[in-house]
Amino acid sequence: MSSVLRVLHIASGDLWAGAEVQACTLMSQLARMADTQIAAVLMNEGTLAEKLRCSGISVFVLDEHKSSSFGILSDLRDVLRRWRPDLVHTHREKENILGSLANRTCGSVPSVRTVHGAKEHTARRGLGGVRHRMVNGLDRWCGRALQQRIIAVTRELGTQLRQQFPAEKIVVIENGVDFEAVRREAGVAEFRAAEPDATHIGIAGRLVAVKRVDIFLETAAALLRRTPQHNWRFHVLGDGPMRSHLEGLAARLRLGGRVIFYGHRQDIATCVGGLDALVICSDHEGMPMIALEAVALGVPTVAHAIGGLVEVIPREFLVSRHDPSGYQAAVLRTLREDARAVAAGHATGTLEQFSAQRNAERIRALYEEVVLKTLRRK
Repeated sequence: MSSVLRVLHIASGDLWAGAEVQACTLMSQLARMADTQIAAVLMNEGTLAEKLRCSGISVFVLDEHKSSSFGILSDLRDVLRRWRPDLVHTHREKENILGSLANRTCGSVPSVRTVHGAKEHTARRGLGGVRHRMVNGLDRWCGRALQQRIIAVTRELGTQLRQQFPAEKIVVIENGVDFEAVRREAGVAEFRAAEPDATHIGIAGRLVAVKRVDIFLETAAALLRRTPQHNWRFHVLGDGPMRSHLEGLAARLRLGGRVIFYGHRQDIATCVGGLDALVICSDHEGMPMIALEAVALGVPTVAHAIGGLVEVIPREFLVSRHDPSGYQAAVLRTLREDARAVAAGHATGTLEQFSAQRNAERIRALYEEVVLKTLRRK
């Protein structure tokens, strides 16, 4: 192995959500290490590509809207031949498959993947269902046969993955956040400046079924019914295919001007920092970056007691009763005078365990272990 380890990451880049934020944070941290060189192949232009370039990372975009999977596979092989990495790191299903196959047919350096969260289980019928099962099967085969390690971002996810992959391949490395950078990015939210005396409750993420924004809206309605005189304001930060449906639900719940849908926000740290409480009511999660960012900003978070959330959220604010009444009770607990002190007290260990530097150092050590082990076998 040379003195500088060259690592090629392969990701989609179509969204700017938790997995993309984590991939960007990791690559940016790794690129700062003198003994590590990072490049990225993305399937889309977008925020991830822009931020990686700003960090001085070489980015190759193979536009999935302009090329078939076979075309991308061929282009990936060309990138691998030209850039000559020591290791390939893939993110998400399509990228796992194409990256693994391109790598195996083009020199076959060691390869790892990160699984950022549990798969969303949606029933699919007909040809779509057949294709979905075939892709899932191929993805599992690539992980078993063509990749040396599977990185899980939580202990719970690691346990789930051991049902699909050999146990010796699974390693748990928690997500990391550059907490100081998050704090530097946070300004004064316009809604806080406009209504400083209101109670601002928010949810942030893609507007898709698994995030259960419907429960958030029903919780808002329950809080308004319970304390109609209270100056509540509810904020939905994010965009996605369910936006029109959720806006319709808000209208039916008669939330009126009490709830605002913002769409995608670039200043998410500022928005979260302006909240009195963040709500995460997803059906399932890995380790949401937004939860770690809220910790950095000192914002109490109400969260479903699942996945990595149980590791970072004080038990007082965790919700086992996954319905509006459960979240309503937890939101009211975050408004007690001691709520921010509770959140701050719990944050000390979280800030150390989930730092971006610690995450990058552990993954860099894993890279070296895998590469050296492969070299010894040759």
